[in-house]
Parts: sequence; C-alpha cells; structure tokens
Amino acid sequence: MRACNETRHPMKIDVTNLQDGVPIDRRAMRRAARAALTDLLGCYSVVFVDDERMREVNRQYLGRDHSTDVVAFPFDDAPLTQDDCAGEVIISAQRAGAEARRRGLDVEAELALYVVHGALHLAGFDDTTPRQAEEMHARERELLAELGYDVRRLWKPVRSQKRSSRS
Repeated sequence: MRACNETRHPMKIDVTNLQDGVPIDRRAMRRAARAALTDLLGCYSVVFVDDERMREVNRQYLGRDHSTDVVAFPFDDAPLTQDDCAGEVIISAQRAGAEARRRGLDVEAELALYVVHGALHLAGFDDTTPRQAEEMHARERELLAELGYDVRRLWKPVRSQKRSSRS
C-alpha cells in the first residue's frame, strides 16, 4: 500500500505530477478530489501523466491500446486505515490541455473536471448507462460549481457530445 504525505485531514490526497507539458495546481486538484471523495477513509492518489504514459497504463491495466483522458483504480483488497491507498486516479494532462485549448476553456477547470470524474468513480459512481452518466455528470457539475468553476462552459450539449472516454 502506498502512504500519502498530507496529514491535516482524515482522508489524504496525494497529487503527483509526472509530466511537464501542462502546469498543475496541486492545491486546486487536491480540493477537487477531496470534494468528490467526501467522508471516505484512506489515502487517494491523483497522478498527472502525458499521453504516452496514459497509453501504457491503459494498455497494461485495461487492455486498451490507446490513450484516454482519465482512468480510476479502486484498491479494495484490504481493510483501510488512514494511511492505506484506497484508490488512484490517473489523468492525461496533455489530453486535458489539448481539450481545453480546443474548446477555449481554462486548463485548470478541465483538469478539475477530470479529477472529479475519476474520484467519483472511486466513490462508487458509474457512467456505463445513459442514466448513470447523467447522474454522474450532474454530481460533477454540482461539485465543480461549489469549487468555483464555471460549469456552463465545461459541457457540450448532450446531442452533440460523443460518448466520453472517461473511465
């Protein structure tokens, strides 16, 4: 199990940046993860990588030979203490940066969306059916609004939106 560095809260969020193409505000990303993981025990890891590393992770652990925006891995194989890693969210910062530029959005807001999306998967949300996806997206909008992001700009109208690759 992986131990986290943060000690002020019962739940710990470790933010690691393994890429250098997109600046990461660790404090903002920690706040986004914490908002989605409210009342859970353990340590959670959020890792920012580039597309090449994301493709490797996606291929190795999910059998998909392509990059994606975010993947979440719950670690529920043992009883948790405050210092045990309960799950990990891996995010392609490169993908978030490209998507933010393409849509004229703030990259931090796009990154926060990916963090919240992955963290909600760790909290038990799913988006495999249209109804589940709508419930999850509603919760994402609620949390991001509470964090101060302009959620009206983070989603395209449902009719024009392709199925998300977020896992």
